[in-house]
Amino acid sequence: MIRTLVADEVVWFLSRAYAYLGHGDPWHFASRAVKRLRDLQREASRCYVYSVGDSVPVAGVYVIAPDHDEDEHSLRLYHLWYEESPQHLSTLLTEVLARHAHEAAYAPLRNERSSTVDHLHELLAGFGFELGDYRDLIFELSEVPPLGTPLVLEAWNLASDDEFRSLFEAAEAKRVSDAYWSWLKRWRGPFSPDLWFVARETLDQSAVGFALCGSKRPGVDGSYYLTTVGVRKEFRETSEMLRRLIVSVLLELSAQSPMGRIETTLSTKDPKLIDILHSLGFEVTDRYRMFVKEPA
Repeated sequence: MIRTLVADEVVWFLSRAYAYLGHGDPWHFASRAVKRLRDLQREASRCYVYSVGDSVPVAGVYVIAPDHDEDEHSLRLYHLWYEESPQHLSTLLTEVLARHAHEAAYAPLRNERSSTVDHLHELLAGFGFELGDYRDLIFELSEVPPLGTPLVLEAWNLASDDEFRSLFEAAEAKRVSDAYWSWLKRWRGPFSPDLWFVARETLDQSAVGFALCGSKRPGVDGSYYLTTVGVRKEFRETSEMLRRLIVSVLLELSAQSPMGRIETTLSTKDPKLIDILHSLGFEVTDRYRMFVKEPA
């Protein structure tokens, strides 16, 4: 049987999740955590458990499902646990993933033991999740470094969509589906075509790269995010062109929001990009591992 909880069961649920992590006093820790929750009934409705018949639940997961009116339909999974068999958690996740329509799904990890991560990895791989190390970074647009000659940035339009997609696929070395391309445009918020850029040395030359951004809030103190950035293969021998492209984008955004900031989340699979951003003044605000399931 699969069900959600009532408010009085939240402490018990969290204690099971902390016990799964190997916490020395899971009940005490869960009791302290619950005191910080503002709406226990809402939190209880997000806790899904699986029971064999009418017995005590043997697997659980905390689910934040996307609202129907959200631009990006991403499902977020926390506090995954099971007590007897990983198959119980697999059965629960099968139902949860089917019940909540989504384009992407994420399961961040915090303080899990390596053996726990290995067990979850084996289980979640069957659902199409991949495990990665991630970094959250932030940059204040008032601190944009100087640049000799910025690249020319052209914003997205319908006629240029194929060019954008070709540049992205070449940089990622993979073909992407229409569903993935649509989802990428809405990553973290509504599609901002004026913040998707193709970069050129001059208007009459071929594109050297691209930068896909979005806006959380416009204005002088606006908030932006960098979805992804890349340059053509012939410019990857050194970091010069990629660095120049990033600074050109930062200059463009700082002109719109001189007191604003830009954020991004990057996988450590691309340490070169993280190093470039760090050298430009981006600060790492968080480090974590996460299971990710994206559109094909």
